[in-house]
Amino acid sequence: MPYDVDAGPSVPRRGRRPAFNPAGPSGPARWRAVAGALLGGMLAALLGTALHAQVLRVGELALPVGAAAALVLAGSIITWCGLWARSILIAALSGGTAYLLVALVSLSAETLILTGIEGPGPEPAAVLAGNIWMFGLAAATIAGIAVCGASLRGHRSGGSAPTGS
Repeated sequence: MPYDVDAGPSVPRRGRRPAFNPAGPSGPARWRAVAGALLGGMLAALLGTALHAQVLRVGELALPVGAAAALVLAGSIITWCGLWARSILIAALSGGTAYLLVALVSLSAETLILTGIEGPGPEPAAVLAGNIWMFGLAAATIAGIAVCGASLRGHRSGGSAPTGS
């Protein structure tokens, strides 16, 4: 018996919103979505910046696990914002906000204070973690947008989803 993955939008009932609005959020809902994206971007930037400098030492090897964890966290927040608002533009706004804030913080001469690194100069592992965080955030944003696009594609009005047998 075939199973149709795309059963169409749900019927709006009291206390429920429709599964997908092709026009996107409008009016006050749009402002909530934009505010949520901005807050999500700020949260991703703040938490990721605090987390990225954590380095795991295995003998002489320094692994920047904090940078990887920060990218997963930021990508998750970006994806959540886009899926919550049901808009890839909101995901892009969230990721762009995070990237802009991280870029602005990186311009400061006092950036190492934010990560808790002390001493005369940054060690190579911290520099590597910072570069992974700074440039990986762009990749995490693109990945979050792609996940939102793929997830929301099946909810598109009139769209077809694969059917299994």
